[in-house]
Amino acid sequence: MTFSLSANHVGLTVSDLGRSIAFYRDVLGFHVAYERGEVTAEYMPRLVGIPGARLKIAGLDIPGLHLDLIEYLSPQTARLAGPTSDVGNVHIGFTVDDLWAAYRALSAAGVKFKSEPVSPTTGPNQGGWAVYFTDPDGTTLEMIQKPSAGNPHPPAPSP
Repeated sequence: MTFSLSANHVGLTVSDLGRSIAFYRDVLGFHVAYERGEVTAEYMPRLVGIPGARLKIAGLDIPGLHLDLIEYLSPQTARLAGPTSDVGNVHIGFTVDDLWAAYRALSAAGVKFKSEPVSPTTGPNQGGWAVYFTDPDGTTLEMIQKPSAGNPHPPAPSP
């Protein structure tokens, strides 16, 4: 290979930029690095491959991840509504130090989960905890608590 790659950011198309900023900032703790009004640069429709595209962008950060939230003003957008098994469907995984505390806090904030936390029995997260949930547009997100060396399988808390 004659070039090298490194991660730069993850971009998500959202239906309401303000609502998504509030979710990622207020519920998940992201820092808003920037929020741009309508992007009028002539290169943007060429970059995204959509003639006449008009959009707004916000950039948010947590340690290890820069997230671009993009709302298309035109053309009219369609919502992806398929299950996580559909080809092209994505999810973003976050590491937390106490999954059950995060699960309770996000549940209290009205976040929709796909299940209660599960403890993986195989793979790199074996002995920890994991749970899928969704953002306001239905994008799948995941929280993972890695097993600790001193406690390879933390018990589930009492209800």
